[in-house]
This record gives sequence, structure tokens and C-alpha cells, in this order.
Amino acid sequence: MAPVAPRVLHILCTAFLVVAFLSAFLGGYAIADDSGEGGVNIGAGVLMLLGALFGAIGLVLGVAALVAAAVTRRAARLRA
Repeated sequence: MAPVAPRVLHILCTAFLVVAFLSAFLGGYAIADDSGEGGVNIGAGVLMLLGALFGAIGLVLGVAALVAAAVTRRAARLRA
């Protein structure tokens, strides 16, 4: 049975990356479908900024999941 920490980190990583990709898509679509109103550009920019933030957090969680899996694998080998 696999340890819980890498699995939870991987699920969180996936969730954050899904939110990041969706917000980047929606922000890009809003900018591409601009009708000349300033509010759309501001909202899309904020949405894309949040997407970049969620993407960075997702990547950090992914690296943490890989490190946690490697550490638990090595600890299991040392105990055996």
C-alpha cells in the first residue's frame, strides 16, 4: 500500500493545474473576444494572473509529491 502523503500531494497538484489551465483558457478567450470595453481586459488579466499563480503552486506540489514518493521508497528499502 502506498503512503498517503505523495498521493494527496499528487491529487492537489492535479487540481491546481486543472484550475490553472482552465483560467488561462478563459482569460485568453476573454482577451481574444474583446469588444473594446476596459473591464474585460482587466478581468481577463486578473484571471490569467491567478491562473499563473495556481499553475506555479501546482508545479511546486508536483515536485513535492515526487520528492515525498522518493523518500518513502528509500525509507522502505532501508527498513527491509
